[in-house]
Amino acid sequence: MSPLISPRITAATARRVLTQLAGDHRTVAMLLIVPSVLLTLINRMYDSKPEFDRVALLLLGIFPFTLMFLITSVAMLRERTGGTLERLLTTPMSKLDLLLGYGIAFAVAATAQAGLTCATAYWLLDLYTPGSALTVVGIAISSAVLGMALGLLSSAFATSEFQAVQFMPAVVMPQVLLGGLFVPREQMADWLETLSGALPLTYAIEALNEVKKTALVTDELIGDVGVILSAVLIALTLAASTLRRRAGPLPRSTRQALRAIPAAALVIGGVVAANYFLQTRAYVSTDNAQIDGDKISVTAPADGTLRAWDATQGSTVRKNQVIGRIEMGGSFGQAQRMIRAPSDGTVARDNVVEGAVVLAGTELAVAYDLTDIVVTARVDETDIDSVRLGRQVDIAVDAHPDITLTGYVREIQYGTEGVFTAQANTTANFQRLTQVIPVKITITDRKNLTLVPGMNVVVKIHKD
Repeated sequence: MSPLISPRITAATARRVLTQLAGDHRTVAMLLIVPSVLLTLINRMYDSKPEFDRVALLLLGIFPFTLMFLITSVAMLRERTGGTLERLLTTPMSKLDLLLGYGIAFAVAATAQAGLTCATAYWLLDLYTPGSALTVVGIAISSAVLGMALGLLSSAFATSEFQAVQFMPAVVMPQVLLGGLFVPREQMADWLETLSGALPLTYAIEALNEVKKTALVTDELIGDVGVILSAVLIALTLAASTLRRRAGPLPRSTRQALRAIPAAALVIGGVVAANYFLQTRAYVSTDNAQIDGDKISVTAPADGTLRAWDATQGSTVRKNQVIGRIEMGGSFGQAQRMIRAPSDGTVARDNVVEGAVVLAGTELAVAYDLTDIVVTARVDETDIDSVRLGRQVDIAVDAHPDITLTGYVREIQYGTEGVFTAQANTTANFQRLTQVIPVKITITDRKNLTLVPGMNVVVKIHKD
């Protein structure tokens, strides 16, 4: 009984594929040079270095996936349609020998591509990530191997190279659109976010986002890479099932099933693309937003000892209500000052305890008028031209994910947050950062939900 895998045959297959690949100079150029050239062009497009860092990092996972999918699907299709595959499978070569040989060959090509592209990004374009560049290279290689595995599988559904190329929009584009490159996944419609969770490229992008956040190898990063490798094994297993040792047509039911898969993928891709462009044209969206309200600060009117304090967290106070007193001099019988609530509200934070010694002006408590809750959304300066007073706003509160509230734009602040917080830059290390402009949004119907300041929300501001 012959073994499932022969190291000698697998190595010979890998050498044959690498030799063919090296002889195709245009393919080599597309693999090694094109990604670096595209990254350089994108670098010239962005004035903001942090924005380039974000986009370039994610593209280091998308470029290998896309190119390896295209090259592998076309190369395997040539093997199938040219008769080479059937001739090979009449020899002692097993299906696993063939697929592993292809996998090793293209993994070598993927390593060269990822290494060169990452070197361009980090050394020539000054890409910065808290995580290691070697970690990024590893994720890029995993993404390329994923593209290779899906390319091998997709080649079974095409009868010509033109059809193989047609799988690009059907298989690749939905994963790029839904992976989080253009719109963060949490800002997508619920069904789109769920769909993106079923697409393997999403996890390559999520892994790269982990590298952007921290230098640690987190459990999330390991889990994302594990999902990628699992998807590779599943795709290779399915690809092996499409390899046949004898010529002859597939059963009619099988052919119909194979034709249905790319058709369904094209439909899904079209729906995803249409939804994305309609969302972009119709709304200004941001998740940099919170429930907010007018802050009511209660301060000590004088130095002394706090007595009879009633403004505990969660209690309701009325304007001019006596909520405590300051005993000046530190003993009973000394002069006292009443502490009164500046306005109606509910105490959100209680900073002191009765009997504490406080100084004049010390903030003793913070309250909010919960009957006049608003949303403060921070809109990128590049989108603020599309925001108008009175425009409808769709509001999704993280604490109530199944309910959408409505509101309208009440106020647009005339100045970015950076104007009020940034200090003068006296060095030559200036970085151009995209600023955000606070926008106040009135909630027209709270639907009896519990809304307190600080809750995270996602808003969609309707455009003109």
